[in-house]
Amino acid sequence: MSSTTTLQEGGREIQLHVFGRGHTDGDLFIYLPKEKIVATGDALIDWMPFMNDGYPEDWVQTLSALENLDFAQIIPGHGTVLPKSNLAFFRGYMTDLIAAVRKAAGEGASLQEMQKKISDDLAPKYEKGMSKYPIGQYRDRVGVNVEMVLKKVVKKA
Repeated sequence: MSSTTTLQEGGREIQLHVFGRGHTDGDLFIYLPKEKIVATGDALIDWMPFMNDGYPEDWVQTLSALENLDFAQIIPGHGTVLPKSNLAFFRGYMTDLIAAVRKAAGEGASLQEMQKKISDDLAPKYEKGMSKYPIGQYRDRVGVNVEMVLKKVVKKA
């Protein structure tokens, strides 16, 4: 599901976009085309995503659709204003996580084995960028995210 509503307020164009499911089944993106700014809510944050209530595969597709907008800055749901390049980093984590969980599950790894191996394997690329704040750090959430991807993507529960 994808939809756009355009508002005009005080001479400013404000676009409201829904690209599909992501962090929730109703993520809304606010886009200011003239200013080249997008506000993402929790669909894109400046730390580790919380995937318990999300839709991992759809989330990747939703972020890919968002990337097609012409913007330079992101106002995330949490954290500081980010450059557009952070979207690729955030989406890359999800893409790499999903691929790693699928591979480990296909090899017969237990959940605990997956959590340890995937956490360590992805850390060089993502731990520093996902651990800038005291809450929502990489090591605090990666194990739960592995479990959620196993449940929601591999086992389709």
